[in-house]
Amino acid sequence: MTKDVLITVSGMQFDIEDEPIELVTTGTYYLKNGKHYVLYEEQPEDNGPVTRNLVKFCDGHFEMTKKGGNNSFLLFDIDRKNSTVYNTVAGPIQIDVATHGLSLVEKEEEIQVNIQYTLDINYNFVSECEVHFKVQAR
Repeated sequence: MTKDVLITVSGMQFDIEDEPIELVTTGTYYLKNGKHYVLYEEQPEDNGPVTRNLVKFCDGHFEMTKKGGNNSFLLFDIDRKNSTVYNTVAGPIQIDVATHGLSLVEKEEEIQVNIQYTLDINYNFVSECEVHFKVQAR
């Protein structure tokens, strides 16, 4: 895989949204000690501050760190529930993700990660969700 990559992130919340949300952008990829790393930036639709993203993943594990207008960290481990707290202008909220599916498919010029999980906010069920993360050589 090349260092310069095209990244596609799409997601769906089955109990809330009817259509997937999708982001297509460019970024940087590297492999170190058996872990995949992807760095990319997002520009919000309202022209707010740019968000820098770092994604790390390997078989059965996926994590995403966002820094910018809204800082966040999400961790997906197969068959585990992970929690984090988001600080918002309305106060902190508890986010729990219970990952029940995480597949990693590696090809010579493309990597795909598919994640299925349950989302709870402040200890209340919100939705079943899916995220599809694809990295391909440019």
